[in-house]
Amino acid sequence: MASLRDIARRAGTSVSTVSLVLNGRPSSVRISEATRQAVLAAARELGYTPHLAARRLRAKTPARRLIVLAIAHPVDSRLSLISRIIRGMQHHLGTVQTALAQAGLETQLTVETYQPGHLHRLRGLREPLWYHGLLVTNTTPEDDAFLHTLETPLPFVVFQRVTPHNAVNADNRAAARRVAQHLLALGHQQLAVMAPETASEAHQLRVAGFLETVAASGRRAEAIIAPGTPWTDAAYHTARALFARPASQRPTALFATNDLLALGILRAARESGVRVPDDLAVVGFDDAEFAQYTVPALTTVHLPIEEMAARATAILLDLIQQRATPPVQVEFPTRLVVRESCGGARQSDRPATTDALSLGRPEAHITLF
Repeated sequence: MASLRDIARRAGTSVSTVSLVLNGRPSSVRISEATRQAVLAAARELGYTPHLAARRLRAKTPARRLIVLAIAHPVDSRLSLISRIIRGMQHHLGTVQTALAQAGLETQLTVETYQPGHLHRLRGLREPLWYHGLLVTNTTPEDDAFLHTLETPLPFVVFQRVTPHNAVNADNRAAARRVAQHLLALGHQQLAVMAPETASEAHQLRVAGFLETVAASGRRAEAIIAPGTPWTDAAYHTARALFARPASQRPTALFATNDLLALGILRAARESGVRVPDDLAVVGFDDAEFAQYTVPALTTVHLPIEEMAARATAILLDLIQQRATPPVQVEFPTRLVVRESCGGARQSDRPATTDALSLGRPEAHITLF
């Protein structure tokens, strides 16, 4: 097994420089691009594997090759999502374990964190040294722009984004249209959609699909931005301000672009004396594990995260073993899970208003469409 000293000798540099390059973390020491490339080339030529667990495994089972799959996940992202992604990836790896073993392969799953908007600093992203395949999740618009121009030999799959690269996605716009159609069919005249202030591409598509469908029906739709984090807290405070309006100026149906927002809305409604679903229908998105246990149980769009993660894992393994030609792009269907928070058809509804309204809270920004 090649050591850092071997790589330093091959690259014509110091061991400390090799360590900084292979670590892939930001450093106050400036290393030229030529030196970095020389170190990476030497590491590849010598077959260097920096992962300690991989070294131990290879020592025990020298006849097998270890494939390390990594999940790139923002440090401030919700744990419920990453846990479902891990569960889906582990499920697929479990189903193919026998076939992989017969091919002399073993797998290991790891999580690499990054600061939102700084995916470009993720170690190993440009060179397959730390892991052999990468699933990228919860990117910001800045990260998406970086990914659009990224060129790397590392096989990677993007989760829930429209991208020219390998991707697993869901039709967020179409799913939001189904939500709007359901609420319109129940007779609602005043509808609204709530999204976080730092809305990802998926959230933006959900807002767009909802507003388009309501507008096409000739009824009124309102887009509400919930500023701040965490999302449940942001939705709670924004909804409390919303429910302080006169009853005739409030929506009767509110679509939250994820279930964490819907959770805050339900709490705010209860504390404000707004009855769900009698006074307000609430719909979420994701079908998080807690959705069926809220009071009332939350109507939401089921996003098959585990299945999407499993398919992403299969794509990564195929790319690593050169059994697929990129880009591989898969779109998953969604379904509306109707529970208690929408209620039945409305017998009558309040007349719509076209006046521009304010919540009375400067940080709770509302835009009318």
